[in-house]
Amino acid sequence: MKRSRGGLTAFEARAGEAARTLLRNQGYDGGWGLTLTSVSSIVNTSEVLPILRAAGIAGQPVRRALDFLVGAIPEHCLPRHKGGRGEHSRFIAFGLAGLLSHPHFFHHNGVAETAAWCVEWLKDHRVDRGWPEVVGLDDTSLHQTALAVHGLAQLRDALHELGPGLRLPGGVDTGSLLERVEPLIDHGVHGLLYHRRSSGAWGWRTYVDTDPSPSKTALCLLAFSAVVSGIGPEGEPAYPDVPREAGGVHGSVRMKRLGDVVTGAGQWLLHNHHRWETFVEDDKDVQGTAWEHMAYALCTQAAVRSGADPRDPRLTKAWHLMNDLWDPEAGLWNEPGASGKRATIRAAYYTVSAYTEALRRLTRLSLDDGAPEGTGVVSAGMVIEHVALGPGRKVILSARGSDGEVVCELSERLFDLVKVMHNAPEGGLVTEQIAGTLYVAPSSVPKYAQRLNQAVSAAFGGAPARLLLACQVDGAGGYRLAGR
Repeated sequence: MKRSRGGLTAFEARAGEAARTLLRNQGYDGGWGLTLTSVSSIVNTSEVLPILRAAGIAGQPVRRALDFLVGAIPEHCLPRHKGGRGEHSRFIAFGLAGLLSHPHFFHHNGVAETAAWCVEWLKDHRVDRGWPEVVGLDDTSLHQTALAVHGLAQLRDALHELGPGLRLPGGVDTGSLLERVEPLIDHGVHGLLYHRRSSGAWGWRTYVDTDPSPSKTALCLLAFSAVVSGIGPEGEPAYPDVPREAGGVHGSVRMKRLGDVVTGAGQWLLHNHHRWETFVEDDKDVQGTAWEHMAYALCTQAAVRSGADPRDPRLTKAWHLMNDLWDPEAGLWNEPGASGKRATIRAAYYTVSAYTEALRRLTRLSLDDGAPEGTGVVSAGMVIEHVALGPGRKVILSARGSDGEVVCELSERLFDLVKVMHNAPEGGLVTEQIAGTLYVAPSSVPKYAQRLNQAVSAAFGGAPARLLLACQVDGAGGYRLAGR
C-alpha cells in the first residue's frame, strides 16, 4: 500500500501542477482537446473543468471555458451537412456536466440558457429506454444514458439550491426548468434499471447478451448515486428511494431500491477487480471516434462512491497504476496502453475524479469510524438539526445520525448571512429582505446561499448538506435556516 498512499499524499500537489499545465495550454477559444495540442472539444473541455475545481482554480479561465461550451454545444450538435460535428448525445451529456462543474458560475452569461437548451434536446431525442449514441438510432446507449442522468441530477440539485421562482439570466425560470428535468431523470433511471443484470452489473451493449462491462457498471452506479443523493427544497430526499422494477431485458424483474442497486454494483466491481484494475475498456458503441474508458480509475471512483474504503486491498493495483502514470515532465497523467504512454486530459480527468472521491470518503470515515461499508455515500445527505453561532466566524452544526458536532468557519460575508438568518423568524425571509439587510442585490442572494451550503458540505467531509433552504415566504421566494 506504500505507493498508493504516496499517490494520495502527492495528489493535491499533482492536481495543482496538472491545472497549471492545462491553463498554459488553454485554447484561444477557451477550450481543450484530448491532448495539449488537439482541437478543442466539448468532451475534453468538460473534463478539464473538474480538474481546475479540484485545484481550487476558478475566475477567468473557467469563464472562458464556459463561454466555449455555451457556444459549442448548440453548434457541434448540428448534423455534419449543416456545419456541426453530428447529433451525438455525448455532446449534450458531457456539455451539461461541464456547465454544472462550477455551480457558483451558473449565473454566468449563457450557462443557464444553454443548460435549458440541453434539457430540451434530451426531451426531444429520448428513445424507448434512455438516449442513443447518436440521433436516428433506436438502441439505448448505457454510456450516454448514464451520463445524461448524472448531468440532469446535478442540474436538479443546482435548481434546488437556487430555489423556486427565481428568474435566471436569459429568462430561465428555476421552477419551470425543474419541472422539465425531473421526468427526464425518471425516464433515464427506468431505462438503466431495465438493463441491469441479476449479478448487479450491466453489459457493454443493450438488449444483447454480452459480457458484463466494468466501465458501464461504474457509470450506472455513479448516475444512480447522483440521483439518490440529492436534497429537496425542504431537506427531504430529492428522489424518493422506493422499490422500483430492475431487470427485464435479461431474466426476471426484481424490485430494488436505488441505494441497494448502487451497493450491489459496487460489490460486483470489487469482486471482479481483476477485470479492470489495470485496464482501459474499449467502447465500440461510440460512433465517430475510438472511445476508451479509463476503467482502472473510473471503476475505482465508483467502488469508493458505493461505500468501499479506499484502502481496500482490492483497489491497491489501481492506485499503484494511477500513481505510476503521473508524468512529471508533462505535468499530467498518462494513459496506459500497448502503444506507449501518453499524457491526456481524459486520463487526468478520471484520475483526479478517483482521488477526489477517495479523499472525500476518507474524510467521512474519519468523522465516523463506526460507519459500516456501503452506508452514508448514497444517502440523501446530512440533515442539519441544530445550528449555533460560535466564536469568531464559526458556526457549530449537528446533523441527524452524525456523532458529535461539526464546526464550520466561514468568510465574513457568509457568516453575516448566517447571523441574519439565525435572527430571522422560523419561517424565513424573502430574498429582498435578505438582500436589504446585507446591502447586496437580490440576484446575489442565491449565489451566497450556494457558497454557504458548499462550505457546510465541505465541513461535513463533502457529504451533501444544506444549512440554507429555499422556501416560500408569504407567497414569495426566500430562504430559511435548517435546524429550526
